[in-house]
Amino acid sequence: MAEQGHSGGIAEHLQYWSYSFDDSNPFMQIHLDTMLLTVGIATGLILFSLYVRSRLVAGAPTGIQNFMESVIDFINQTVKDNFPVHNPLVAPLAMTIFIFVLLCNSLDILPAYLMHHVAGMFGLHTFRQVPTNDLNLPVAMALSVFILVLYYEFKLKPGHFLKELLLQPFAALLLDSKNPVVKILGVILIPLNLTLKLVEELAKPLSLSFRLFGNMFAGEVIFLLIASLLLASNLESIMSVGGFVSQLAGLAVGVGWSLFHMFIGLLQAFIFMILSVVYLSIAHQPAEH
Repeated sequence: MAEQGHSGGIAEHLQYWSYSFDDSNPFMQIHLDTMLLTVGIATGLILFSLYVRSRLVAGAPTGIQNFMESVIDFINQTVKDNFPVHNPLVAPLAMTIFIFVLLCNSLDILPAYLMHHVAGMFGLHTFRQVPTNDLNLPVAMALSVFILVLYYEFKLKPGHFLKELLLQPFAALLLDSKNPVVKILGVILIPLNLTLKLVEELAKPLSLSFRLFGNMFAGEVIFLLIASLLLASNLESIMSVGGFVSQLAGLAVGVGWSLFHMFIGLLQAFIFMILSVVYLSIAHQPAEH
């Protein structure tokens, strides 16, 4: 698939199928391809769970049940190693995050331009096939985890959390002083402490989302580059010996990158899950006195 075989080049295939509420405001739009794929994956997970549940057997598990029990044991052990207390929400949440992100990332294994051409058969000129390539999805998931972290921070140790927001790292030492001038200085430093703490907290969902988005977006661009530069767009392009050899090389490079990128997708799903568990673990840690 040479670049001239794809009108508009790579840039065209990096556009979203979107609905805009206000054409003058880029934030007032919905990426319909991301919504469609995420709803489809979520629905598939629910149906698969119901299917596995209907086929559960006692004793030694086999087939799908054995595989899913292995995955559950792995998630439970990971949560146990990184979470200080028992919370029945954390392990199911970690498993949902891991499997959902992994399935979203795995759509990148489909041939480059395939979904774009399939969408074209239905009259759609743009379509992105990997939901995690859309920054909106990683940000939404990271914000969901962040909201849970804040919820447990305020629920389990509200006083300690507010103290960290307002007094750490500078004001706490100054307010403990017996000198009234130093105490006043500590009060003056509270806005600075609050700013630093807010930056620290907001860095968590930002790093969580941009890490996933950046890796998956870069992988998609490389896929499109391989397809545009190394693969032929028509039969005449491979009739010569040189053309045939170049297509074999392009196919080998594409397969190699596909395998490597699948590993990256698995790794990113695990990282997103483990960091979510770690952030929730920090929120559950008892306040130090």
